[in-house]
Order: sequence, then C-alpha cells, then structure tokens
Amino acid sequence: MVGANSEGNVAHLVTARGIIGAAGLTADAEIRQGEVESALHAYQAEHGIDLLVMGAYGHSRIRQFLIDSTTTTMLRTTTMPVLLLR
Repeated sequence: MVGANSEGNVAHLVTARGIIGAAGLTADAEIRQGEVESALHAYQAEHGIDLLVMGAYGHSRIRQFLIDSTTTTMLRTTTMPVLLLR
C-alpha cells in the first residue's frame, strides 16, 4: 500500500492478509510513502515482481479527461505485464 503508515492502513493490510491466508495463500504486505506510481515501480524492482495485478474502476469521461488515474499512469509507465481486475 502506498500511503500514510496509519492505524487504519495497517488494519486494512491485516484484513487483506487474513482473507488471503484463509484462502490458503500467503502474501507480503508493506506500506510505502511517496508518489503511488514511483513507489509501486520501486517495489516491483526491489522484489523482482514480474506481474502487476491492479484493480480498476471507471470514472466519468470528464474526470478521465481532466484527472489521470493511477491505473492509467501505471499502464503507461510499466515495462512489465499488468493484469487488471474490474
């Protein structure tokens, strides 16, 4: 997660890891500071991640025109495969 190292964000990560663990899988969780795109790219490089999985949701056409989304920026700047879940 890219954001503040707050109690709320830590709670979200703990919940997510619990759901993943209940499915019999394991996951690493970490909170990073900074700009979302550059922090995610740095994390990918540091950990040798070869597939980026992202959730995406739609915005209105006007919002898409005025404000670029994190998903769009990641798609435009990544050099690795991306799986989008919508």
